Amino acid sequence: MSALSSSVLLAEFSFSGFIEETIVPWWERFAQVFVGEDLVIQSSVIVGALVLSWIISAAMKPMCKRVTEAIEERDDWVEETVDWLADNLFRLLLAGTLWAASLWYDAYNLEQATVITPPSAVTSGEVAVGESGVELSQGTSVAPEKRVSVKNYILIRAFASIATLWLLSGALPTRLKKQAYYKILFFVLAAGLTLNLLGIWNAISEGLNGIKLLPVSGSTETRVTALTLVKGVVAILILIPVAGWLMKSSEKKVTRMANVSPALQVLSVKLIKVLVVTGAVLFSISAVGIDLSSFAVLGGAIGLGLGFGFQKVISNLISGVILLGDKSIKPGDVIEVDNTYGWINTLGARYTSVITRDGTEHLIPNEMMITEKVVNWSFSSDNVRVKIPFGVSYNSDVRQVMKIANEAGAAHPRVLKDPAAATRMIGFGDNSVDFELRVWLKDPADGLGNIRSDLLLALWDAFQEHNIEIPFPQRDLHIRDSQPIPVVVKEKDE
Repeated sequence: MSALSSSVLLAEFSFSGFIEETIVPWWERFAQVFVGEDLVIQSSVIVGALVLSWIISAAMKPMCKRVTEAIEERDDWVEETVDWLADNLFRLLLAGTLWAASLWYDAYNLEQATVITPPSAVTSGEVAVGESGVELSQGTSVAPEKRVSVKNYILIRAFASIATLWLLSGALPTRLKKQAYYKILFFVLAAGLTLNLLGIWNAISEGLNGIKLLPVSGSTETRVTALTLVKGVVAILILIPVAGWLMKSSEKKVTRMANVSPALQVLSVKLIKVLVVTGAVLFSISAVGIDLSSFAVLGGAIGLGLGFGFQKVISNLISGVILLGDKSIKPGDVIEVDNTYGWINTLGARYTSVITRDGTEHLIPNEMMITEKVVNWSFSSDNVRVKIPFGVSYNSDVRQVMKIANEAGAAHPRVLKDPAAATRMIGFGDNSVDFELRVWLKDPADGLGNIRSDLLLALWDAFQEHNIEIPFPQRDLHIRDSQPIPVVVKEKDE
């Protein structure tokens, strides 16, 4: 019986210890949030935020509708932004109001916190007066003050987190919310929110924070623990879809701006992508717990090495930015460079895509567009003059020839009426009188070789109709001091 009694007493002691060490502290935290005066305060704040957000959103929706009607068919991306704001205004205001209230209560709670100083901090000795006017013993070592919070407004933070998840869920497109990646991400965020609401996350975070993965000797700025690693992984999981969505949506909105030139659109899209990727990478590194200032020297050395190794690549990148900035060429321009004639399809970061009339796409490095001679047929104007050289016989009436050539040039549908077609006599050749038919076009992108062929055929038909000869090279052969050529005639035998 004594052994059984000992076992029962031991079990009762263990159970009572579990209750005192685990259940009682958890119930005190739970009661602090959900029972008593704190519950009334937090519930009032939450209800007030709901009512205030609903009133403001209901009052601003007609205003957003009027703005949408005013800008309709002028700026599509502005219209879509206003529509999104009108649909998610209540969620946005609710999340913002709750987070503002939570931050204010945290600041107020910190001011009202209880200051605890360990009693062993003061030792015996001569009395001295400290900087704060408090008498301290000589040799006194005062431990750092520790503030203990007397209030815990976790309920407001929980509802603020729920409102934020609700806002993100409503803001994402339906096709994205159906993907498994986003379902898992929202499940992880909801699980973390539940742990925080139950007060379990604090104990988990303290345990993870105690596991040091990458301590740096003599530095308190860079300290990677299991907790910071988990936060970094979650941040990366969130930033990957957010960064992709930002880049795609910004590119779509910028390219739909009718009042922005194509070159500026390309430059804006590239800058936005660079900023989004850079911000996501830096934020992820900082979330892991690595101090960004420690990368200053290393980044400089890496940048110097990459500068020498990728000199041509960097030169093409900088040349691309210059081309987009000075607008010397832009998508749609008809250019001629390095014996390549065509129109610009795209301006890339490293190269320019030029499509010729035969459908061949040439990828020309941007550096060549800066250093080489480039003929832009549509830089300041789309009008282009085409010259058609031809010649006629010396027996022809040159004034009639010029009149016929002008009429043939003006009859072509692609030739502009103003400036009108003009024919000039440019010289007396060895075999013909030389002329040049000059016509103006407004569509060089449709080709120049085809219109030259059409005009030459028109001149041929017109000259044939009026019996005007187009000469060809002729040579007269004169033989001097030659011996007589003997002629022998043989009779054929009958």
